[in-house]
Amino acid sequence: MRVVVLLASLFLANIGRAETEISYAHVDEIDGETSRAFIASWTKPWRRIGPFDVEWEVVGGGIDERRRIRPGQADTIYFAGGGIRQNYKGFFISSAVVFVHEENSILTSRHQFVSGVGYVRGHFVIALRHISNANTGGDNDGENLLSIGYRW
Repeated sequence: MRVVVLLASLFLANIGRAETEISYAHVDEIDGETSRAFIASWTKPWRRIGPFDVEWEVVGGGIDERRRIRPGQADTIYFAGGGIRQNYKGFFISSAVVFVHEENSILTSRHQFVSGVGYVRGHFVIALRHISNANTGGDNDGENLLSIGYRW
């Protein structure tokens, strides 16, 4: 019984070290039309490598459709996946593999890669992210997202 209590306590202590982030993003212009997105991520400390604090990251979100592009070709998409984030004095770089619920004319495969850079100060975060298939299937237009969010 003591072992179960000890393991549960360690598990709950690690959950307490995790952080959640919710962001709104402006999505770059394609064919004269911009879009918007939301991004949610959950990070948990993993280890320290040199001067970097490395975290696991679970990320998800959605990118709103562009109505004027090719009707029915750039629908709203939702994505979810995971990766890592390296932090150094408030700045971070991140990379993740995500899966989209359906393909469209901009994100042409079900698997996508998300890379990003950003800065965290207190509870606020600003980031620039790129999501694309890295030319592993179909066209590789991808999306660029400039986001601002709240972290707790």
